Amino acid sequence: MTETTENLQKYEELFGHRFSSEDHEYQEYLNRPADPPPIVEDFRSRGGGNQRGRDNRKCIC
Repeated sequence: MTETTENLQKYEELFGHRFSSEDHEYQEYLNRPADPPPIVEDFRSRGGGNQRGRDNRKCIC
């Protein structure tokens, strides 16, 4: 039981200020500029559902 208490105290010392104002690395992460949104080209070029793999043009017969 004392081993568990000792481990708990060690972890409390190591991670007690994690994600708080005293965690400098986390504060740097919060203050960095936002990442630009991804650019997705040809988003609608693929057919979906039961049209997958078909040429979706209408037949003018």
